[in-house]
Amino acid sequence: MSSSHLQWLITRKTSSFILKKRNVKQPFSTEPLHLTNRHCFKYNTFIHKNVIGVEPAKDKNGFVVAMKSQKKVFKPKASMVRFQIKSGPRHTLAKLRNIVKSGYRKDCTGAVLKKASAIIRSEKVRVPKKVKPTKKAE
Repeated sequence: MSSSHLQWLITRKTSSFILKKRNVKQPFSTEPLHLTNRHCFKYNTFIHKNVIGVEPAKDKNGFVVAMKSQKKVFKPKASMVRFQIKSGPRHTLAKLRNIVKSGYRKDCTGAVLKKASAIIRSEKVRVPKKVKPTKKAE
């Protein structure tokens, strides 16, 4: 296996996941499991050994954590481990923080927690405020 820095130098300008926009200096990335959607070395999901990603759950209850396991490195589909966390907002974020601290990319802790909390916020049901009826002037 080559180093992640060498892989980045080879694929940074020719990746099929680059999304360039006019008048934007930093290109975007459309990679699956990407945390910030910025095309950069730190958050690239293909070149690093340890990758952790957060996705919304299909049943709109909690989120799905996807991690690359080290056992099946040469089988990309089999190397992904996915599990759902759905036990309340505070408890799920605490669980996710413990998972990240236990050996999965400590430099990406903030981005993982931001994405997870954004997913939790988007699933929250908003109740519209009741509008008080105005009294007619007689």
